[in-house]
Amino acid sequence: MPVDLVIKNGKLLIDGEVTSGGIAVENGKIVSIAKDVNLPNADNVIDAKENLILPGVIDGHVHVLIPPYLKENFETGTRAAAVGGVTTIVEMPSLFEYITTKLENLKWKIDLGEKESYVDFALYGGEIQTDEDLLDIPKLIEHGVVGFKITMGGETAYKHEGIFYDALRRIASGNSLATVHAENNQLLDFFYKEVEARMKRGEYVTYSDSRPNVVEAEAISRAILYSSFTGTRLHIAHMSTKEGVELVRHAQQQELPVTAEATVHHLMFTVGDYEKYKHYIITNPPARTKDDQLALWEGLREGVITNIVTDHCAFTKEEKDQGKDNFLKTPAGIHGLETEVRLILSEGVSKGRITLDTFVKVMAENPAKLFGLYPRKGVIAVGSDADVIVVDIDKEEKITADILQSVGDYTPYEGWVVKGVPLMTIVRGTVVAEGWEVVGKKGYGTYIPSRR
Repeated sequence: MPVDLVIKNGKLLIDGEVTSGGIAVENGKIVSIAKDVNLPNADNVIDAKENLILPGVIDGHVHVLIPPYLKENFETGTRAAAVGGVTTIVEMPSLFEYITTKLENLKWKIDLGEKESYVDFALYGGEIQTDEDLLDIPKLIEHGVVGFKITMGGETAYKHEGIFYDALRRIASGNSLATVHAENNQLLDFFYKEVEARMKRGEYVTYSDSRPNVVEAEAISRAILYSSFTGTRLHIAHMSTKEGVELVRHAQQQELPVTAEATVHHLMFTVGDYEKYKHYIITNPPARTKDDQLALWEGLREGVITNIVTDHCAFTKEEKDQGKDNFLKTPAGIHGLETEVRLILSEGVSKGRITLDTFVKVMAENPAKLFGLYPRKGVIAVGSDADVIVVDIDKEEKITADILQSVGDYTPYEGWVVKGVPLMTIVRGTVVAEGWEVVGKKGYGTYIPSRR
């Protein structure tokens, strides 16, 4: 009997080496990995034309559902993921009345996601802000959240340190993951007011001056200290500073369960880029120095930083332009689901900053393991979901806003020419995108619970 699908004439990365062959798929699962001559017959055959067949990307930090703050939703966000080569998104918590700290809100979000999504999705619990937000932690873990988002500074920060510490204890008792937005709340307020005063005096300042490196470094240090006392698995979201890299490196050398992620935009932009890209690259944490950026790339090569994410947060140009005359009024966020694979292949692999093997690890394998999705996701292996992307590593392509699928109608990467392009995105054996065209069906994506 023929299988459902065979992808042949491709190049597979096996144990760090590229080898010719393909995969066979039945009922959405990989059932064979072999040379073409040893693959079974199939009802549907895809010729990879000697291009790479890589594991589908897992983006571990995505915002697609924060009504009414964002116009983005599961439909537009996962369409963006599909054309970007992202086969699973890990969606951050919703806020306000939709906050994902109650089981009923999690169930509502799962139901909505399965009605609207084009690719698969996993979910965080959180954001934990009050004592009441701690109560459903065991239930949320039972229903498969990958971890809990905790913001240390800003409007959605926890109300006092005891809540943070207690949250870490409860998360540890459930063998889950605490992911922190690491910024010192009081320092944020101090530097924000300082920048306002300097602007009034007519001094030159950038958005990064309102959140300098010490704001992140202090918070990371404190979070690591707390996790060392509670035994909590700690993950540092969108780490952006050289000090952060060093703190996480030291924690790992002490065999503490601490990991970290880097965003695409922190790998692409530095503080000097505000002159060209202005308020369109404002996000939290902000752009850093070249030294900080180099430290992030080094952290990826060393394995100190385990995964690359987008922190996808789509605003329209009109929304971003609220900060045209005063950058402090700009909503913070950059969308990037459509462009992340292209940018990391181009600026990372093609330019020799990371190897192709590292690309696969930080974009697929490591996040799958971190979030309890492995080996169902993140790897090309018999028994795993047939989530793959076919990639032309040598193809060049120009990024333009008109080909985006999210609600963002601009891109800071406008006109960038990238080398390395996902030609096809396949989720559980079904083609959901070909190049920039979405060919999948709304509602095909499914919730993937964490299993540790």
